[in-house]
Amino acid sequence: MYRLVVNQWNLALHEFSSLLLTSLKDNLVMIIGLDEDSSVRDSNVLVVVKKVDDQVRSLVTRAAIAVNDKYDCTISYYLTTEDDREAIELFNRAKTNSDYDCREAFNEFYNMIKNYVEDVVFLGNIYYHDSNVLVVVKNIDDKVRSIIARAAIAVNDKYDCTISYYLTEKEDEGLVNAFKEIRNSIFRSY
Repeated sequence: MYRLVVNQWNLALHEFSSLLLTSLKDNLVMIIGLDEDSSVRDSNVLVVVKKVDDQVRSLVTRAAIAVNDKYDCTISYYLTTEDDREAIELFNRAKTNSDYDCREAFNEFYNMIKNYVEDVVFLGNIYYHDSNVLVVVKNIDDKVRSIIARAAIAVNDKYDCTISYYLTEKEDEGLVNAFKEIRNSIFRSY
């Protein structure tokens, strides 16, 4: 489930992220987009990659220029590697207008699905595989898909936040561990 609030900033951030996903491929680790009027280190978007080189700098710059020319807002990015824990933590701690709503939305979503899941990993406003919630179930079937989809739709219609979930089975340990590692890096300082 993915819901995009249609405004210039969200459209720009979405397109910027799409361009980076396409051009950087496996080198891209994460993108943290703040509210348009928020900033950390004079930037409103953090782009985290495995390795920074001239080609990566060029690709990110071209994506930002293309998006900034198209929309009535400005992507001001900060590019770093996954080893730069300080920058990642600074961006993660930056409060956005929807932080509270996201926590409330997740709590309601979790309460609606908790009897059908093995584990749930919430990333707040951080997206991994286009998802900010990993839902782990014993077995994926039509009933579970329906329950989780309905819960996400109900919550997304109610809050100024998007629950964009990734549904998997508990045997997918690599994915579960990746989501948990991201969650731990996000919420470690709270």
